[in-house]
Amino acid sequence: MMEQMMDGMWTWMMIGWGLGALVLLAIVAAGVYLGVRAARGLGDRDALGPEDAARGLLDRRLAAGEIGTEEYYERESALRGARS
Repeated sequence: MMEQMMDGMWTWMMIGWGLGALVLLAIVAAGVYLGVRAARGLGDRDALGPEDAARGLLDRRLAAGEIGTEEYYERESALRGARS
C-alpha cells in the first residue's frame, strides 16, 4: 500500500517539475523576444501613427537633400490637411 502511494507522489512530483520547467522556459522566451524587439526599436515605431511615420520620412528626405524646402512644406501641408 505504501508503495502505491509513493508511486503516485512521484508521478505528481514529476508532473509539477515538468510544468514548472515549461513556465520557466516560457518566461525566458518572452524575455528574449521582448529584449530583441526593444533592441531593434520596434516598440517605438509601433506606437507611431501613419501620419507620424510619414512626417518622419519627410524629415529624413529633407535632411538627406532628396527634396527641397518648398516641396517639404508643400507635402507637410498636405499631411496636416490629411489629419483634419
